[in-house]
Amino acid sequence: MKPENAKQYVEDRDGEVFLLDYLIVIMKRKWLIFCMAFFAAIIGGVYVYLQPNIYTATVRVLIPVKSDSGLSGIIANAAGDFAGAILGGSSAADVYKGILESRTVTDRLIDRFSLKERYGEQYMESTRQKLLKNTKIEGGEGQIISISVKDEEAQTAADIANAYTNELDRINRNVNITEGHLKRVFLEKRLEKVKDELLEVEGRLKGFQEKYGLVALEEQAKATIEGAAKIKGEIVLAQTELEVFKKFGTVRNKEAVRLESKISELTNQLVQIEAGTNGGELIRRTGSEGKMEANFYIPFNELPSLGLQLARLTREAKIQEEVFKLVTSQYELAKIEEARDINTIQILDSAVPPDKKSGPQRVLIALLAATAGLFIGIVAAFFREFMANLKDADPDRYKLFVRYSPVHRSKV
Repeated sequence: MKPENAKQYVEDRDGEVFLLDYLIVIMKRKWLIFCMAFFAAIIGGVYVYLQPNIYTATVRVLIPVKSDSGLSGIIANAAGDFAGAILGGSSAADVYKGILESRTVTDRLIDRFSLKERYGEQYMESTRQKLLKNTKIEGGEGQIISISVKDEEAQTAADIANAYTNELDRINRNVNITEGHLKRVFLEKRLEKVKDELLEVEGRLKGFQEKYGLVALEEQAKATIEGAAKIKGEIVLAQTELEVFKKFGTVRNKEAVRLESKISELTNQLVQIEAGTNGGELIRRTGSEGKMEANFYIPFNELPSLGLQLARLTREAKIQEEVFKLVTSQYELAKIEEARDINTIQILDSAVPPDKKSGPQRVLIALLAATAGLFIGIVAAFFREFMANLKDADPDRYKLFVRYSPVHRSKV
């Protein structure tokens, strides 16, 4: 079909547009479309050919899991809960990613590898953005994170990736040292407090025992009861003899007087044993060296109270002693943890210089450029067809459009 016939065919359909109309325009301007796509592919190919090769090096590290046993684990968990509250419940991988992307780490890498000059940037902020753009940090399964770095040189890419792990280990080590120091200081203060509390309880227990003459409460209570029973028996026996003398013997009044005196003395001794006082003072006896010692007997009326107080003081002393032992052991562990030098991360795969480039993908870029040129060529073809139809249908409007459109200078 000739162009004139095609034009007449389109007009006869009263403005209806079909797919065939578009195909006719494309076939009519096929050389324009082909040239646009061809030159776009050539330009894209030349551009991507001039771009340097890009290499990607990757390092994988394992985040260590700390032990949560003992008092140190409790303290570490408390610190972890506090950090988790601040970070909004972030995982360990997210925390380490935040550390790696921090200004402290990026600035050290920029200074170490002279990235400001290498990237051709004038400002530190733009250099940081370029470095972060060339770095990809991903959290894998479990506690594994990978760090990938892109650079024009394979060795430099590997060096920067490994330097990330060095900086992560350095910061994590400083944090752990600070944490160990805080643990040790906390336990040291706690140990001093527990020690003072233990000495205070032991002092009260000693004073209580000295005040009431307590050596062995059970044995002393038993001796008190047996002593009182013996004296009570002697009193009953003396009273019986006295009654006999009073009824059947009057000539032996001296013996009756002696018995009465004995009964009075034994009664006083029994009262002293039961009450534990003699003129308001505790019963005392003279020791072998002439010193006053606490009486071995305990007053009956004070046995329950003294037993309860002694049990409480003894229990409190044992509790404080156990706490002192526990805190002392944890304090020694904290000192060891503070002093030891360990790696805070484990490197699973160190970054090595890659032997194959990761970019640019020259063929793909050239195809994309050709596709873009093809699209632009089709748009240009339809625009030229529109201008040709406008010139034939309305020459005045065409001339007006050309006058105010410097872009459309060529003859259609």
